[in-house]
Amino acid sequence: MRHRHQFTICGILAAAMAGSAGAATVTALDNTVGETAALAGSLGSLTSSRWNFKVFTVGSSNATISSMVMGMYSSTASTYNITWELYAVDGSNNPTGSVLASDTQSQSFTSVNASSYYTFTTGGTLASYSMQAGQTYGLLFKSDAATTTLSWTETSAGTVYSPGSSGFSFVANRRTTNSGSSYSDNGYYNAWQLNVNAASAVPGAGLAGLATVGLAGISRRRRR
Repeated sequence: MRHRHQFTICGILAAAMAGSAGAATVTALDNTVGETAALAGSLGSLTSSRWNFKVFTVGSSNATISSMVMGMYSSTASTYNITWELYAVDGSNNPTGSVLASDTQSQSFTSVNASSYYTFTTGGTLASYSMQAGQTYGLLFKSDAATTTLSWTETSAGTVYSPGSSGFSFVANRRTTNSGSSYSDNGYYNAWQLNVNAASAVPGAGLAGLATVGLAGISRRRRR
C-alpha cells in the first residue's frame, strides 16, 4: 500500500505541473491590420537626428518584444542601420535614465519611392529584456540616415494602435528633431505592429491545491 501512495503523490505533482506558466506570442499593438492597411508615402522621416518615441503600458503579464513590423519608405536604394532603444519614462513621457535594452539591425531598401512593410525579429539585449507587468515604457526609433531619405510612414487611414487582447495600452507619440535635446507630442501614428512574448497561465490546478487534496485522500485511506 505504501508504494501505491507514492505513485498517487507523483501523479498529483505531475498534474500540478500542467498549471505552470508558459509563454505565448501575441500582438500587443497594431494599426497595420495585419500588414494589409495601405501605406502613405514619404512622411515621418527617421534619421540620425529625427527620432520617434512610442510610449506604452505593459499588460497584466511580463513580456519581451519578439518582433516588430514597420511600414517604411525610402527615396533612394540604400542600406540603413535602424536602432530601437527601450527606456523608462518621466512624467512628461520622455525617456529617462540609461537605455534598458537595445537592438540595431541593417535593412536594405531596394524599392525607390515606394512604401512597404518590413518585419524585424528582435535581437540584441532587447530580445531578452523582460518588461514588467503594468509598467510604462518608451521605445525609441532612429536610423543612421544623414538626411530625410528614409521615412517611417503611416497607414493611409492614420489609425491609432489597437491592443487587441494583449492588455497593452498605448500612452503617447513623442518625437524629437534634434537628437533628443527636446521632445514634443506628435499625432502621427506610424505604421507599426508590436509583437511580444507574454507569460500566460496554462490550464491546470495549482500545485498546493492538488497536493492538499491528494494528501487528504491518503490520510482517509490510512484511517480505514
